[in-house]
Amino acid sequence: MDALVKGITRGEPLLVVGLVDTAAVERAKSVHDTFPTASAALGRLMSGALLLSSFLKDGQKVILQASGDGPLHGIVAEADSAGSVRGYVKKPHVHLGLKDGKLDVGRGVGKGYLNVIKDLGLREYYRGTVPLRTGEIATDLAYYLNASEQLPAAVSLGVYVDVDNSVKASGGFLVHPLPGADEGAIARLEGRLGKIRPVSAMILEGMGPREIMEEAAGLPVDVLEDKEVRFRCPCTKDRVLDAIAALGKSEIDELIGKGEAAKVECRFCRTEYTVSVKELSSLLTDLG
Repeated sequence: MDALVKGITRGEPLLVVGLVDTAAVERAKSVHDTFPTASAALGRLMSGALLLSSFLKDGQKVILQASGDGPLHGIVAEADSAGSVRGYVKKPHVHLGLKDGKLDVGRGVGKGYLNVIKDLGLREYYRGTVPLRTGEIATDLAYYLNASEQLPAAVSLGVYVDVDNSVKASGGFLVHPLPGADEGAIARLEGRLGKIRPVSAMILEGMGPREIMEEAAGLPVDVLEDKEVRFRCPCTKDRVLDAIAALGKSEIDELIGKGEAAKVECRFCRTEYTVSVKELSSLLTDLG
């Protein structure tokens, strides 16, 4: 079962988050028919969004946008406090040669920016942007946390795509030194993280989030939160109608003028909605 676990280590003040989201990423791969490099990139960004969601309160959500000049043309992932995640890649049929034996996500993403948008239930969204350091997602996310939120953290993300293009492992971890952690503890953590196995290898061996956390930190963990995660898209016909209404009268009038139903596809789950001319006319009437 896909799950996210958050806890604090015993002995040294470290906050650790562990994640396995293999089924969610496999579902996204199936929905979008992604090729291996695209699958790995999308999976990493979805995992990153889930890791950041562990810091949210009820009803809040976070959106990550990796906007690079690589052949993937950009990736978007969204996760909420309840453990739901969804995402899409603009060019899903991308597969590049391996780099050092791994899928070359960095080249697929390219140079550009990582945008972080948070819906915290306030009047306006929180927005933060940093340059993509590598395009590998984990390094970029760690840089964002340190530069924009003053939250020093180590982040590791991994997706293993098998020869049949199925996602066999996906997940990650985040380790953040809490106030009171001395320089020695941080140095030990950095040294350890440079030596541990890829997180995808841990998941392939059957390790769950808590085991991944303890492997990353090298210490036992007291669990603060343990929740199921899943691919879920909250799109509905009503939301589609709201989005069309937001286009304004002239755009809706133009759609009506075509004399046929409008078809709208959700980018996240590819569900297609049909909006009849009658429904479009009703929207126009409601707008006055």
